Amino acid sequence: MTSKDFSDPVGGFLEVYGRATDDLLGAQVLSAPGVFEGERQFIQFADRDYDVDRHWAFRIKREQCALVVVDLQEDFVNPKNPMCVPEAYRQIPRVKRTIEACRSLGVPVIYSAHNIASDCCADFYEFWEPIAAGAIKEGTAGADIYHEIYPRPDERVIRVKHAYDSFAGTDLDYVLRDRDVKTVIICGTLTNFCCESTARTAYFLNYHVVFGSDINASDNAFAHEATIRTMRRGFARVLDHEAIIDILANGDRMHDEAQRERQQRKAGASVSAAR
Repeated sequence: MTSKDFSDPVGGFLEVYGRATDDLLGAQVLSAPGVFEGERQFIQFADRDYDVDRHWAFRIKREQCALVVVDLQEDFVNPKNPMCVPEAYRQIPRVKRTIEACRSLGVPVIYSAHNIASDCCADFYEFWEPIAAGAIKEGTAGADIYHEIYPRPDERVIRVKHAYDSFAGTDLDYVLRDRDVKTVIICGTLTNFCCESTARTAYFLNYHVVFGSDINASDNAFAHEATIRTMRRGFARVLDHEAIIDILANGDRMHDEAQRERQQRKAGASVSAAR
C-alpha cells in the first residue's frame, strides 16, 4: 500500500476511503451552522482544525513538570548503530539544551530505554528484523542511553521497558506521581511509535502533555507530521524546544494570550448569534 497525496484534503479523503464525490453528504444531511455546510466543508474544516494550537488548554507550571526523554539510545541515535534515526541524531543538540535547561530550573529529567530479550519480545522480532538480529537487546551497550545526553547519577532511567509505551509495564507513573508531576514534556524517538504511545497514555492517565515539535524524531516526515497533528488536536500542546525552555524559565505567557483570544472569539460569536 503506497502513501497517499493529502495536499487536497477532500481528494485524499475520497481516495483513502474509496468513495466518490457523489457519496459525500450534502448540507441538507450534515451541517453545523457557521462552521460547515455539507461533508466537503466538514472535511476541510477538520483538516484545518488539526493545525489549530490549543495553548489555552492548560497552563504549564514549571514546578509540576517533568521532561521524559523517550528511547534516545545508542542503537537509535548513533549513526554507526543498526537502527539509527538520522533526524534523532541531528536533534541531539536541541534535546541536550532542553535537558540542561530543565536541570538548571529544577525540572526532573526522566529517561526511558526500550530493550528486548527473547522472553519479552512479543511480536517485535517479526516486525523489526534489526531487533531480531540484536538491536536494543537487553543488557547491551546499544540499548543504553546515547552518550551525549547520558543521565546524571541522580536521574531516573526506566530500563525495564519492553513496549513502545514508556508507561506499559514500567514504573514511570509511580515515579511521576511520587514527584507530584502533573505535566509531562515528551521528546525522543520514534515520534509515531514510542513517543506518541507514551504521550497518549500520559493523557489517558490525566497528565497534561507537552509534545516537542522539533525534539521528537521519526524516520518518515509524513508519519511525524501525522502524529504532530493528532497530538495538537486532541492530546497535547505542541511546542518547539525554544518555546518550552522559555515557558519553563519565564512563565506561560502563551497560555494567557491564547485564553484571551479564545474569550474574545467566544464573545464575538455570542454577539453575532444575538443579532
